[in-house]
Amino acid sequence: MTSGPQYSPSWQAHPVKGRAAHSSGQVSKTKERDVDGKSWGLKVKASVSRGAAVAVLAVVAALPGAVPAQAVGFDQVKRMGQEAFSLYMAHRRGELTDEQLYAAVRQFVDIVGEAEDAIISHMDAVASAQWVGAAQHAILEVPSLPDLTEDNAEEFALEISLYARQAKATFDELSSEAVADRLGFAIASLYAVALEARVWGNLNTSTTFMPNYKAAMKAIADRLEPRCTGPREGDMDYHPSIYHQVYECVTPNGIVTLQDYQVDGVWREGPYTPETLKATAGASSSWAIAKDVLRRMENEGI
Repeated sequence: MTSGPQYSPSWQAHPVKGRAAHSSGQVSKTKERDVDGKSWGLKVKASVSRGAAVAVLAVVAALPGAVPAQAVGFDQVKRMGQEAFSLYMAHRRGELTDEQLYAAVRQFVDIVGEAEDAIISHMDAVASAQWVGAAQHAILEVPSLPDLTEDNAEEFALEISLYARQAKATFDELSSEAVADRLGFAIASLYAVALEARVWGNLNTSTTFMPNYKAAMKAIADRLEPRCTGPREGDMDYHPSIYHQVYECVTPNGIVTLQDYQVDGVWREGPYTPETLKATAGASSSWAIAKDVLRRMENEGI
């Protein structure tokens, strides 16, 4: 698997020329008509009309569902995972002073604060599950994490780790893909908080926690992976100036339609590969969050 863009946590130290005038200032009337007998003016008009028609076709080919709506809290939940994992790796390598570790945990708390409402909302999708109330309360208690003693931080980390495992068990039992997607965000959030808390509480992470974390992300990535079909000929493909092929991708929240669309040799959308189709169709789902975490784990040999 190739490496994605590197993430750097915020706590880590690191004259226009004018058009030339026509020499004579006039267009010679003797050259106004071309060899085919059509006037220069008519040719310009035809060219403009053709360009306008192509532009209209370009607008017509805009497909519904082509840009997936971003889930509530997507950026914040993704950043939670990035910050937590970056802290984990830096702490594992012994790169942080106590002051840097404290600053990193403070920064993480601010990110969780931004995502707090979204995380609780995603948990509400399975509000009847027995663990949800306690897990939501734990998320609301994250701001106190930097000021907990090591023993209390350890207890908090163990509780959050339990809720993460319980959320994964609920995920496995769900029949609705849309609800599974929402719970996927909650699982990713709980594991990110648990990882941060375990580092702060100086708890072991390698024996069971990281394998469980990785297994949960893999379950989300496998189940919610977009399934794409195509290409099929698009409605505009008949036009001599247009190349138009359409794909349909089934995602947890419905079908996303994407297209390879080229007008006069210029790509308006695409071209897609099987990998970029999935990445685009699933860009707003918890599948994308899980894939990001798994990539970071693989890059670090976890």
